[in-house]
Amino acid sequence: MWKKIPFLGLGLLPGMVLFSTAVHAAPYSALEAHSFSMGGTGVASSTRAAAPFYNPALLAAGPMPEEISLHVPMAGARFYDKEKVDDALDSYQLTGLEAELDEAVNAYVAANTSDTRNTLGVSANTLRQRLLFMDGKPMEREFFGAVVIGVPHDSIGIALMANAQVIGGAQVFASDNDLDGLQGMLEALSNGTLSSDPSQLFSSNDLTSTLNGRGLTFGELGLSLAREIPVFGHDIAFGVTPKYRWVTSFDYATELNTADFEIDLGEREHTAFDVDIGAAKHYNNGWRTGVAIKNLIGQEYTTVRGNVIRVEPQARLAASHSTQWTTVALDLDLNEAQGVGLSSDTQYIAVGAELDVFTMMQFRIGYRHNMANTETSIATFGMGFTLVGIQLDLAAGASDDEINYAAQMGFEF
Repeated sequence: MWKKIPFLGLGLLPGMVLFSTAVHAAPYSALEAHSFSMGGTGVASSTRAAAPFYNPALLAAGPMPEEISLHVPMAGARFYDKEKVDDALDSYQLTGLEAELDEAVNAYVAANTSDTRNTLGVSANTLRQRLLFMDGKPMEREFFGAVVIGVPHDSIGIALMANAQVIGGAQVFASDNDLDGLQGMLEALSNGTLSSDPSQLFSSNDLTSTLNGRGLTFGELGLSLAREIPVFGHDIAFGVTPKYRWVTSFDYATELNTADFEIDLGEREHTAFDVDIGAAKHYNNGWRTGVAIKNLIGQEYTTVRGNVIRVEPQARLAASHSTQWTTVALDLDLNEAQGVGLSSDTQYIAVGAELDVFTMMQFRIGYRHNMANTETSIATFGMGFTLVGIQLDLAAGASDDEINYAAQMGFEF
């Protein structure tokens, strides 16, 4: 058994070495409920619905389906904000720290007293400390939606997929102009050299700190095809997903007083063609192995602010084992992907398990460890419900700093 399992990789792994260095790429895993609930595993274990996103070869690795399948809606969302910057930014805006500084300056100009000096010092220090707290700390967002149609065929696995995805992040840039200006005001207050009109030294009109956001929104239309082919006496499934992609990059810097995470600011539209490829081997003893490369061609997008976002090939190796009641899976990214826009770098190793209760209810758990940024590692869990050809899958993932949701419904007829 163990001698057979590595066979699939013999012809493919040498090529994977080409992708062993860091590249810009979207995270390999999709926010598809079934696979995500098992830690984001899927290259050797996903269903027909997820095969176009993980490994198209799985459409033919095993018995060919006899029914048409329709999976809609498929939806997921991810929110990462370790330092609670979003809350701090909301508080910044609701409290009106910039207006408070101006009011304190005006009060000092009207009457230079110990009370107005103290109020000005508190206001300037509060604003400066809030800028320092938010500076450079990322918040990340990811959204996913898709429709997949699987078409039965005697010898070729076929699936048509359409999906939309948003990947990006934002972070506060506290400028030296603001930090130095506020510090200068505090020092002048402390040593008694502040002029009668502090606004000449610094005011809210001088603030240049911004919230910077950057990322991509994808729209993809792809056709996945797979077939088993004999290779040295072994039946191996090979799959390909050519896909046309509509991309909008967003890249902006907005004033903190009105800033929010946006995907429709600083837009630039792009189009591209790319392809995913994969291979999988189904063993009679319950094992299945897989290897896949997403975005084999790779693309480069220049934003309206001149930043370059690259989406380049990303490779993953996987193995799974299934019985009548259980499935366990392990996936490993073979290269580190530098984050899209201002999102985190990723290189996942993921594990997951499923318990199937009388083919009517499924319980799933998993863990996804990010070797490139351990702060974004999460535990996942989910449930599936199957009744007369209707499948409902729900999933969630969580850590102290991140939360994910995913759901999908499938039909077979």
